[in-house]
Amino acid sequence: MTAFSPIMRQLACLRSLAKPQSSISSQLGRRSITTSYTPKSEPVPLPNKLPKQFISQLPERLQPAPGPKKVKVYPPPASARNACKDPVGAVAESQMAILDPKGERKALFDYRRNPRSVKVGDILRVTFKNGDPFSGVCLSIRLRGVDTSFLLRNELTRVGVEMWVKAFSPNVNSVEIVQRTEKRKRRARLYYMRQPKHDMRSVENIVTNYLRQKSALSGQRGRGQQQRQKRR
Repeated sequence: MTAFSPIMRQLACLRSLAKPQSSISSQLGRRSITTSYTPKSEPVPLPNKLPKQFISQLPERLQPAPGPKKVKVYPPPASARNACKDPVGAVAESQMAILDPKGERKALFDYRRNPRSVKVGDILRVTFKNGDPFSGVCLSIRLRGVDTSFLLRNELTRVGVEMWVKAFSPNVNSVEIVQRTEKRKRRARLYYMRQPKHDMRSVENIVTNYLRQKSALSGQRGRGQQQRQKRR
């Protein structure tokens, strides 16, 4: 093997000494770049009076701050509460005036004020303008103003039938009380009458007897009026 000459050894030492110096100089150069700081230039004040065409040409950072914009404030609209404080009640009253102008149907179901009103357990007969009449026991009454309704139960061909009837419906011609309950019921909804133990079954016999009595009374009144007219 060839041996290194003393001159080469000296050059190797110089190379080893040159490496750390170059690294130091590079580190110093980096520090000088990162630590260099240039202060921000202060904005130059603009003259008091400057034309608008020059202001638009300036950069945004040098343009004067715009003042607050004037927003047009409109007055609030007039409140409808002053004209009508209860619009829902006004609409309900207008509908009641059309559907029940005399107030007879309302008094018929107002059990709180009228002692002769309809109560649960009464047998009612409802005649419609379009369709056959329906009669049954009143099981429940819902007082909802114009939407007042009541539930009737009857038995047709040995089958229990129930019908909700709107009291103020234009299709309802009349509501008649065929028979009243003997005792005041303790419940507001007689749903227990659906059970076979408490079911009244069919009420057609009671309704037919009521219609016979009604026709007899109306016939007697008609004959009495005819006799009075003949005497005159």
